[in-house]
Amino acid sequence: MDHHLIPRKMASAFALLLLVLAVVHATGILPFGTLAGILPVFCPFELLTGIPCPGCGMTRAILCLIAGNPSDALLYNPFSFFLLTLVTASILPRRWLERIPTGIRSVLPRAYAVILGLVITFWIFDRLLPALTA
Repeated sequence: MDHHLIPRKMASAFALLLLVLAVVHATGILPFGTLAGILPVFCPFELLTGIPCPGCGMTRAILCLIAGNPSDALLYNPFSFFLLTLVTASILPRRWLERIPTGIRSVLPRAYAVILGLVITFWIFDRLLPALTA
């Protein structure tokens, strides 16, 4: 079984985008507030259903992480940390990943399933139920 859920090319492109955004923020060319206003936020799921999707807040959370504000990222979407972990694991060289003990590699698919279950549970109680009762 493969070690990641994100295809390597897609993860590499996403990691490159994050690196560029981090450099742009760090150099002061575009501070975090301006950067957050430039990126378009479009959610087809919310547009079609009127309900915030499980990924709602992910863009703002990632931007908070780039700006060095992990506590704000946690408030926007706590699973942004998991996404960055997946992206990192997906772009690591194969020879590094082969050094991971077999026992840990065999647990990864179950860990992904548990985290996916947590994402869905978080979405139901934090996003879905409040949207339906409002």
